[in-house]
Formats: sequence, structure tokens, C-alpha cells
Amino acid sequence: MRFLGILFFLFISVGVFGQKIRFNSSIGSSLISWHESQATLDLAAGISFQNPGKKHKIFVELKTMGNVSGSPINRSQYTFIEPPVNPRNQPISPSEELVAQYRGGQAEAGISWSSHNKISLIPSLSFYSKSIARKISSARSEYIEEEKYSLHGISAGIGIFIPGKTSLSFQAKIFEPLYEEVTLYGRYVGVPYQSLVSDKLPNYKLRADVNHGQFGLRLIVEVLNLGGAENPNSKSIQASQAIIPSTLLTYFF
Repeated sequence: MRFLGILFFLFISVGVFGQKIRFNSSIGSSLISWHESQATLDLAAGISFQNPGKKHKIFVELKTMGNVSGSPINRSQYTFIEPPVNPRNQPISPSEELVAQYRGGQAEAGISWSSHNKISLIPSLSFYSKSIARKISSARSEYIEEEKYSLHGISAGIGIFIPGKTSLSFQAKIFEPLYEEVTLYGRYVGVPYQSLVSDKLPNYKLRADVNHGQFGLRLIVEVLNLGGAENPNSKSIQASQAIIPSTLLTYFF
């Protein structure tokens, strides 16, 4: 709902100031190296508003990531809440294979500055929201538990834009989460356990764009530093790091 409000505000701005609107859609893939390594199929879309003759641009970008296949879990490095033993629930064997499935998404809305006619720096400032989740199930497709992170904050970056028939741009961004929450769901967890992460750490992104006409290629490497959460009555979640290289093929309308 927040981003729908932002979009509404931006459309009003277009009507008042006569800005140029440009849409784009993308498809690509990521390799999430978190507790396991897993490929995802990514879909993305964006819209930008720029007044002709002005250097600043307002943009909104959305992206979703869904797993292509599951990844086996190293049982020696993973513990879960054991099911109660009864005729309907049997203990999960220590040798039984467990599978992880990743998914996630992100939204970003902000402003950047650059010149289209010469080599120039690209400073940017934006509001940023990201989620990433890890679902655990057994080889029999029995759902066990899931941990989901939600991060919301401010992103700032700097880069360089090189114009031409084929334009190039390179950017480095830092994302400072103002609010970070982790939620533990599970078949045997009971009520979903939510906890705010107290040790919020900065996250980083490197991005390169190659655009020619209506087509573009985007390469991204993102480093997420995810905080832990202590819960003496359930299961504690340890701090972790996810490194996510990704590629997007883009079409500009």
C-alpha cells in the first residue's frame, strides 16, 4: 500500500510538471548463496519520470524471486523443532534428506541524478524494502518450517554514466535498514514467532547496466547481512550473510 501511494503521488507529479514517463520489464535469474546455494527465476518491472532538460529522475523498481528447484540441507549444520511423537507424527530420521527453497522480493523508490549528453556521476537516494525467505521441507514434501526476513530502510549510492549508442553505467549502493524483522513459521512452531533484529547491519550492492535502444542487460551483486533473533521459548535464529549475484534482461517501452 505504501508503494501504491508513492506511485499515485508520482503520477500526479507527471500531470502537473509534464515529466517524461518510461516503463521497463525484465526477466532473469539469481544465485542465492545463503545457508545453501540456489538458483531463482526473477521477474522485475520499473517506471521512471524525468522532466526533459532536467538531470534528476524519479524511479520505482520492483522485483520478485522464486526458486527453480530445492537444495539439500547439511543436517549437521541445521536444527529444527522436533514434531511430537504420536500415531500421526513420526520422528524425522537423522538420515532423511531435507530440502530448502528460497524466495524473495524487493521494492525501491527514489531519485537519481545524471546527464544524458556527457560522462557524469550518478548519485542516488531511495527508500528500499526487501524480503527473503527459506522454507524447509522433507524429501516427502512435508513442510517443516520457514524463516522470513523483512528489511526496510534507506539506500544511497554513487556511480558513473557513460553515454553513447550503447550506454554504460556502474553503481555502488549501501542499504541501511531502519527496520528489520525475522519471522519463524513452522508445522510444529505453533503461533508464528516474530522478532525485531537488534543488530542491524548495512547491506551492499554493485550494479552494472548496458543499454542499447530498447534493450538492456543488468548485472548485480548484492550482499545481505541478516541479523539473528533470540527466543528462549522456541528456536533462536543465528545471524547470517547472503551473497546474491543476478542478471536481468530488460525491455524499455
